[in-house]
Amino acid sequence: MNKINRIFIAAAILIILMVTPISVLAQTPTPIPAKTINGDQIVIANTYRLESGDKLIGNLAVIGGTATFDEGSTMTGDVFLTGGTLTVSGTVNGDLIAIGGAVNIEDTANINGNISLIGATLKKSPLADINGEITEQSPEFLDFNFSDPKGIDLPFSTKPSLLTRMLQASLQALAMAALAVILGLLLPQQIKRVADTISKEPLVTGGVGLLSIVVAPIVLVLLTITIILIPVAILATMLVGLAILFGWVAIGYEIGQRLSQLFKNTWHPSIAAGIGVLLLGLVTGYATLIPCVGWLVGVIVAILGLGAVIISRFGSSKYANKVAQAVAPSAPLPPTTPSDSEQPQI
Repeated sequence: MNKINRIFIAAAILIILMVTPISVLAQTPTPIPAKTINGDQIVIANTYRLESGDKLIGNLAVIGGTATFDEGSTMTGDVFLTGGTLTVSGTVNGDLIAIGGAVNIEDTANINGNISLIGATLKKSPLADINGEITEQSPEFLDFNFSDPKGIDLPFSTKPSLLTRMLQASLQALAMAALAVILGLLLPQQIKRVADTISKEPLVTGGVGLLSIVVAPIVLVLLTITIILIPVAILATMLVGLAILFGWVAIGYEIGQRLSQLFKNTWHPSIAAGIGVLLLGLVTGYATLIPCVGWLVGVIVAILGLGAVIISRFGSSKYANKVAQAVAPSAPLPPTTPSDSEQPQI
C-alpha cells in the first residue's frame, strides 16, 4: 500500500510541475546594422531599396526601374525619375523630379524639397509631410493658347527655350521606348537579326544606308512626276519611314543587350529594346542641343539602322542567313598534293 501511495504522490508532483508556468529566457534575433551609402546611385531597369535605418548621401537617378524608400530610411540628395516607379515612406532631404513615371508618397513620408512632375502621375497620402512646392508642368510646345485674341499659338512656331527642347527630347525618347517595348514583344527575332547585322558589318550597313538616303528622294521625286504613281510614292515614303524606325529600335536593342551584359543580367528582348531605345533617344535628343553638328548623331544612327533593315529585309531569317554566308569569309581549302599518278615521270 505504501508503494502505491508513493506512485500516486510522484505522479501528482509530475503533473504539478508540468502545469506550473516557468519563465524562459528567449533569444532575440540579432538586428541587422543600418548602413550608410555615400555617392550617387543610378538604377537602370532594376530595383533599388533603401531599408529602414539606412542612409543615402547622394543623388539617385532611376531610369525605367523601381525605387523604394522604407519607413525610417533617410536620403540626402535629389531624386530623378524617368519611366519608372518611386515609392517614398521615409525621409528625403532634396528635390524630386519625375518625367513620365509614377510617384507614390506614403503616410510616413517626409520630403524636404520641391516635387516637379512632367508627364508623371502622383499619388500622395494626406498624412505625408511635404515641406516644398508640388508643380505639374507640361512642355511649352504642347500649350495651345486658344484664349489669346491675337490668334492661336501653334506649337514650334517660335524658337523654343533650352528647357523646352530638353523636355521635348525626353518625351520623344519615352514614346520611342514604349514603341520599342511593343515591337520587342511582337517581333523579337526580327529585331535581333537586324541588330546582329549591324554589329557584324557596321561599314556595309552604313554604306547601304547612306546610299539609300541619297537615292530614295530621287526615286520618290521621279514617281511623283507621274500622277498615276503618286500612291506608290506615298507607300514608298511610309516604307522608308518604317525601315528607319525599325532600324532605330534594333540599334537600341543592341545597346540594351550590351547594358545587360555589363550589369551581368539577362533581360527580355522587349526590356532590352525599351531601355536601349530610351538611352539612345536621350543621347541623340540632347545632342541636338549642340549647335551646327548635334543633328549628325541622330542621322548616323538612322543611316545605320536603315542599312541593316535593307540588308536583312526587316530581319527575314532566310535572307539573313544568305547575307551571313555571303559576308562571312569562307574557310581556305587545304593544300592539295599531287597523287602518284600526277607526279612527273623522270
